[in-house]
This record gives sequence, C-alpha cells and structure tokens, in this order.
Amino acid sequence: MHHSALDGFLEKDSVEKSSAADAGHKHDVGAAGNPDEVSREANEHKVEVKDKYPVIMAMHRRLARVFGKQAEVWYMDWKLSVGFIFWFGVWVKRVMCGKHEIYHETALFAFGINIMILHHLQYSDTIKSGMMGVMAFLTMQTLFHNYVWFSSQNPGSEKEFECDTLYLDLSLPVEQILILFVAQVCVWWFYMTSILNNFDFETVNYWFWLVSYLSLQMTMIFNRGEDSALGNPFPIHDVFRMVKGAGRSHYTLTDDDGAIDEATVPFTVSRSSVLFRGASGFFCNSILREIMSYTIPLMLMGFSEPMDFVVYCVGVNFICTLDDMSSKKYKITNPDLQAGDEEEPTKDEHEHHEAHHLRRSATGAHHEHHHEPTPAT
Repeated sequence: MHHSALDGFLEKDSVEKSSAADAGHKHDVGAAGNPDEVSREANEHKVEVKDKYPVIMAMHRRLARVFGKQAEVWYMDWKLSVGFIFWFGVWVKRVMCGKHEIYHETALFAFGINIMILHHLQYSDTIKSGMMGVMAFLTMQTLFHNYVWFSSQNPGSEKEFECDTLYLDLSLPVEQILILFVAQVCVWWFYMTSILNNFDFETVNYWFWLVSYLSLQMTMIFNRGEDSALGNPFPIHDVFRMVKGAGRSHYTLTDDDGAIDEATVPFTVSRSSVLFRGASGFFCNSILREIMSYTIPLMLMGFSEPMDFVVYCVGVNFICTLDDMSSKKYKITNPDLQAGDEEEPTKDEHEHHEAHHLRRSATGAHHEHHHEPTPAT
C-alpha cells in the first residue's frame, strides 16, 4: 500500500512538470513566431542608460560631428587641408619675418598641428603606426626649428653663460647626468606607452581634447617664456660655445651679482663630457618636449572621468621638468685669447649699455622737445 501511494505521488509530480514544460515551450514558440511580441517584451525589460556627465557628453557629441572622421578617403577630410594651411602659413611667416611670441599666431600653429594629428590617427591602419608617424613628424619639425633659429639668432656672450638645466650644470658629475637622462627617458616612455596601448577613438572625448588645447597648450605651455609648464627650450648656443672651447676654456661659478668666490677654483670640461651633456639635454628638452607638447591632448581625451583629466593635466608636465634647477652663472675665461683681443660684452654689460643708451636717447628727445623753435607766424 505504501508503494502504490508513493508511485501515485511521483506520477502526479511528473505530470505537473511535463505540463509546465509544455506550457513554457508553447510560450517560447509563440513569442518566436511573433516579432511584435518579442520587441514589446524587450522594450519592457530594456534599462535606459543615462550619461553620468550629460553636459560633457553633449559637448563631446557635438564636437565629434566636426572633428571626427569625416570621409572614407583621407584626402577628402577638411582637417588635413585646414591644418596644413595653418601650420605651413605660420612657418612661412616665421622663416621670412623671424619668430615672435604672437599669441594668435601660436594658437593657429598649435591648432593646425592638433587637427592634422587627429586626421592622421583617424586614417591610420593602427594607432601604433599612426603615433610613430606623429613622433617622426614632430622630431623633424624640432630639428628644422632649431637649425633655423640657431642660424638666425645671436649666439650671446662668450664670457659667461647661465644655465637652468641640470644637463649643463658643469659642477655635477657625468654619472649624475647619465642617471638623470635614463630616468627622464623612462618616465617619458611610460607616458607614451599609455597612449599607444590605451588610445581608442571609440572611447575618446572630443570635449576633453578641445579643453586641453585651451587650458594646457595655450595657457600653460606656449607663449609663456621661462614660465612654461614644460620648462625652457634647450640652449643649443651655449652648448656650441662650450664645445668650441672644450679643454681650453676655464669655468668659474659666480653669484647673482657676478662676483667670484675666492675659494672657487676654475675648472675645464672635456669635449666628450660637453657632447654627452648637450646631446642628452637636447634629446629630452627639445625632441621629447616637442612630442609631449602636441600629444598631451591625445592622452587627456582618452579619459572618461573629469577628475582624471584635471589630475593628469597638471601631473604630466613634470616629465620634461625633471632637470630644471635654480639658475647658475658661470664665468668663462680662455687663456688662448690675446691680451689685445676685444671680447664681447657680457649679458649684464650689454643690458647696462642698452639702458644707458635709452636714457640718453630719452633725455635728448626731452631737450629737443623743450627747445624746439616756435614756427614763424
């Protein structure tokens, strides 16, 4: 009797499960055969995703329509032609008329390079190959830029030089310069590796890109002179003079007023030491500095959080300022110079003579104004 009751219970449970399975199967078949019902159920279960930062995303979408990939063929995109006109036009003006710190000129130049970089990356096969082309372009621009200004600018005084970079601090040993160079290159490579492996146009934010151009490039880096967030450009004229006088010129550290401490012993620097300091300093403070100046917007536009943008906007600048230091002045003496040779005035002497000349000119103009004869009536 117990067995028959148990068998009846199991049979009833099996029938109920079979009925439920048949009902589920019929429901699935009916839903699959009715697309409207499938769509209705999908819409019921669909969760609406809202932007975490609606204003930022709204600006990004508007800018993406302008600065995103505009054509299937690379030469039909407006960014290439407009960027080239801005970049090439400023270069022609600077070569013909000289480089002057004019804000709107620098703004056009930087914006032209920025949109050409965007265009190049958008139409490259991969981000890595595109970034290699960008770095090659910026390196060639740096070399040409330094060649032009080296040939056109005044080399300065040969009696003294002022350094604000550890690479040219002659009181430091070469071993310290080597460690500085390795550390600076490694930190820069970590920065570049982050761009090469994380940059993706599917996740970029064009609003961050534009703000980085305005707040970082045109506010903190360019047209800031000695206060640039990336430090001063490398003084190649000083290195050239040091190479010419290597082994012969004697250097003596002076104070801010140009006075020499009696305990300071003049010293010489070998040509190999000067070449190593100059080459490593030029590589970091000219080539790597130029590449960073125009690739920082690429790194910042890859963030999704505004606070990440703010933190890295300020923090990344230290890479090119690792070698910055308080300025030091060195007096240069060359025993090979004959006693009768006329030496160039120092920077302080030149400024003193120039100020004296301006005062005399102003005084003369003042007297001429007061003694101007009255015209006859």
